[in-house]
Amino acid sequence: MANFNTHLNVATVTTGLGAAVLLSAGHINLNSALWLWFLGTIGGLLPDVDSDNSTSLDAIFNLFALSAVLIVVRYITAEGFTQISFIELIVIPLLVYAAMRYLIRPIFEKITVHRGSCHSLFFLLLMALLTMQVIWRLTPQTPDQSSLIAWLSGGFLFMGGVVHLLLDELYSVDLSNVRIKRSFGSAMKLAEFKNKTLTLLSVIAIIALAYTAPSPSETIDTLTNWSNFKLRP
Repeated sequence: MANFNTHLNVATVTTGLGAAVLLSAGHINLNSALWLWFLGTIGGLLPDVDSDNSTSLDAIFNLFALSAVLIVVRYITAEGFTQISFIELIVIPLLVYAAMRYLIRPIFEKITVHRGSCHSLFFLLLMALLTMQVIWRLTPQTPDQSSLIAWLSGGFLFMGGVVHLLLDELYSVDLSNVRIKRSFGSAMKLAEFKNKTLTLLSVIAIIALAYTAPSPSETIDTLTNWSNFKLRP
């Protein structure tokens, strides 16, 4: 399989180009482009959240914790929280970071097996829909803007994750010796059907998140309009 640096670099380039295309077309502003780029990069590392490698796990959870802190800070500094104190502005993000690192991470380490459920399209779709729901409900923007950024956020996370799975499959093919390694097929899979209970719960969660999601019509309309896109000056 591809190593950590390869996953990071390829996801960064791929999702960065995607964000640049949307920015050039006028679909999003610079802040949103940077946010989508950040999420896409996280998506490129997401399937290795069950990694047994401590270095990879540290980097991944630090990024997850940072994204959680950014979302919470953006939410608590919105118009509805204008009276928040300096102490609260410091303490709340620290609590979020501590929860991600010392509560969520140990749980993940105990219940996951490398290249198990996390290395599947169902897991990526679940995380993408969950991200979309969080952004949609917490972003202090107009409904249409919030819906667009929410769907794009989930989409970029999913895109980065798919890039990760594809890279692992590509690295399972030894072109020099013209052979396929035994790991082939263990990365890009629909779900981890060996764990039927977890797969069923994932399907239920995906359906629930999709059913309660905002209408994608505004996002579809935006992404089908490329009249302002400029390939060259």
